[in-house]
Amino acid sequence: MTQFPKIQARFDAALAVFEDAADNSADAGKLEEQAAKIERLQEELSTAQDALDEAKARIDEVEAERKAAEEKAESQRMSLVKQIDTLDKARETNEKNLAKARQYNKHLKKLNSGLRKQNEEHVGDADLINASLEAELNQIKEQRDVDLEEVNGILARMTPLVEGN
Repeated sequence: MTQFPKIQARFDAALAVFEDAADNSADAGKLEEQAAKIERLQEELSTAQDALDEAKARIDEVEAERKAAEEKAESQRMSLVKQIDTLDKARETNEKNLAKARQYNKHLKKLNSGLRKQNEEHVGDADLINASLEAELNQIKEQRDVDLEEVNGILARMTPLVEGN
């Protein structure tokens, strides 16, 4: 019977080793579950990172498109400003030429009226006729200038349209 406590001690020690092994295998199962969870989370994180990278790339593309559109709009605005300036100058020139043409017309009417009076009296005045013809010639030149400025104004507006700007 003296061996019984020794056997009991050996049995208890074997039982303890067995229990530790069982605990270790349970812990190993939990560790495997946690490792699987970590792996799934890493995959989800990788997928999310890929989606984030794609979103950043799209944002960069959209930003580049916005910048290009902004530059194009600014270019068009500058073109329109130039057109407006050209048209304003043409309008001012046309107004000046029109005022000159009106003055020549008034002068021509006055000369023609004097010429009519001279012709009614059957007296032709060569100086009056020459002055009348000169005034008429000047009026024709001014009208040509007004017409030319009008054509240039139209061309200034149409050129960008034809060129596609």
